Amino acid sequence: MSKAPAQQRMYGLTERSTAQRVTLVSVNACSLALAWWLLTGGATVAGGWLGHLWIGASPPRRLALALALTVYFVRVAGGILVFLRRGISWAEVLTVAPWVLLLNGALALAGGTNRGAVGVVFLAGVGLFLAGSWINSFAEYQRHRWKQRPENRGKLYTEGLFQFTRHPNYLGDVILFTGLSLMTGRWWTGLIPAVMLCGFVFANIPALDAHLAEHYGAAFEQYAHRTRKLIPFVY
Repeated sequence: MSKAPAQQRMYGLTERSTAQRVTLVSVNACSLALAWWLLTGGATVAGGWLGHLWIGASPPRRLALALALTVYFVRVAGGILVFLRRGISWAEVLTVAPWVLLLNGALALAGGTNRGAVGVVFLAGVGLFLAGSWINSFAEYQRHRWKQRPENRGKLYTEGLFQFTRHPNYLGDVILFTGLSLMTGRWWTGLIPAVMLCGFVFANIPALDAHLAEHYGAAFEQYAHRTRKLIPFVY
């Protein structure tokens, strides 16, 4: 049976896709610059353009968000340029790029104009952001190191954090964006990790699992039988 279009576009490409990678990283860099601008006074300027009085948040909140979004950019850029082995289509670039701009802009604007004092919720957000970033990055690093060994080429990686969940990178993203949402102190930013979770559950995971099942056959079926899709011991 031929691959589904979404599966083929996301996981069926094998070329290096250098132009697509550079474009995606460049858009990420631009979105980070936008976030820094909003967090360092740009939100007040933008509010004036729109006829709103947006006053900057406390320095600790703005600085923490700016640093967190910078860490996220470095991690994503490294993933795209180093760890990501599959190709990237222009369709994926045109889908992901606007989403990244929206994420950074919304988080920076929401947190950058929240004048509430930082407290327990904010600190919990910082903790979740660090935890999610570690889960995502460490899982990808472990797999990358394993795949670099000649004897492991063409084999399915099921060790490290991947022994607890088939998609620790997706889990890490949901956790870290939940943390960023809490750091902004705005309830509506919770929609970001919620939408992300739905995208993983209903689109990314089914497409990737179908690709892995087709590529690795029985090895993936055995792995999938004993390992949860996203949340260890739950789902």
